[in-house]
Amino acid sequence: MLKINGIKVKRINKKCNLTKDAVLLFEKGQHKIYWVGTSSSRALRNNIYLIKDRNEGIIIDCGSRGEFQETLSRIKQVMPLSYITKIFANHQDPDVTSAMVDWLELNPNIEIIASPNTHTLIQHYMPNGETYKYFNTDRNPILTLDSGAVLEFIPSPFMHSPGAVAIYNRYTKTLFSGDIWAAISVEWKLILEDDFEEHVEYMDFFHQGYIASNKAARNFLLNFKNREVHHIMPQHGSILIEKNINKAFVYLKELKCGVDYFDEVSDEELSFLNKNLDYTI
Repeated sequence: MLKINGIKVKRINKKCNLTKDAVLLFEKGQHKIYWVGTSSSRALRNNIYLIKDRNEGIIIDCGSRGEFQETLSRIKQVMPLSYITKIFANHQDPDVTSAMVDWLELNPNIEIIASPNTHTLIQHYMPNGETYKYFNTDRNPILTLDSGAVLEFIPSPFMHSPGAVAIYNRYTKTLFSGDIWAAISVEWKLILEDDFEEHVEYMDFFHQGYIASNKAARNFLLNFKNREVHHIMPQHGSILIEKNINKAFVYLKELKCGVDYFDEVSDEELSFLNKNLDYTI
């Protein structure tokens, strides 16, 4: 029987009230991971995760402003809101990051973790030139928490954003993958069970349109030559657990997406440019 954190996956998928509950996904000592995402019926719904490490809370991709109150109510089941000290932003898109504005209104001392590229863009969410505390993942690729758990920030450029960053949790061997292995489907399960092959179609819907290229995918996979992964937790779609991890890696290795579908364009086909311009480059 498939399990996560010792709990049967089918029980989590069927017994947890995903319309209102914070779902405990992993617990090891004083380090816990929760799903606190949205109950939206949209095919592209958001997975929001919470790391509770002793008396500190870190939100992984805080979601959209329209989902803020729902996320707030789930987190209140787990910890006081004052424990939230950091928000991680994989990239700048409003579906996964714009609620940072609401969190900062609630607590201006929350630190935003992001790459410099993403930081440049998400500043535009802030009203009237306001600023926030910023944790630079390029300068600080590792974050050690109070429990001793270590988070590694792994760049995943052009998957899909140029400044995208994934998180590898060394302590739990969990990969918070952002848009990588995301899926689009109204037939949603929080945790994938035995139906990976059926799930590929839903991942294709996302990856073929949003991920830049197979070259980007393969370069990202190089990061896992010496890192063991037990859980993949993407922003959209289903959580993947140990049984399906190797299949997920192979899927990414073979993925055809984005500019892979473009035809090659020869210099001859573009020769009209020289005829129409008064200068050449």
